[in-house]
Amino acid sequence: MKPIVVAVLFFVVTAAARAETACTAYGDEYQTCRDGSTRDIVECVTKLYQGWETRLGAAYKKLLGMETEADRLKWLKLSQDAWLKYRDANCEWYEAGEGTIHRIWGSECMRQMTACRALELEDAGETH
Repeated sequence: MKPIVVAVLFFVVTAAARAETACTAYGDEYQTCRDGSTRDIVECVTKLYQGWETRLGAAYKKLLGMETEADRLKWLKLSQDAWLKYRDANCEWYEAGEGTIHRIWGSECMRQMTACRALELEDAGETH
């Protein structure tokens, strides 16, 4: 097998494994927060979300700086704006119900969706 093919396969497998771990609702990352009161869980998951939000912002800025075609830059900005609106509305839906469990659902939604998008944009920056 040629070295370039091996490198590409390694990248694809590694990216898929990262996405599976971070993008799984209530997966391994969430499990580090599952003990304690609702407030404790929400605070813990929110800290995880904030870390992913930082990575998302960095990956997005990197892609903005890499994009040389005006049309692609326009679509990157439009897609990110639309994605942010969707994420926020979707997670608000989870959080809007009655009972404290909805606070956990909403915070986990933000963590999971932000992690997935951050990894997506990081991978796009690697393959750009």
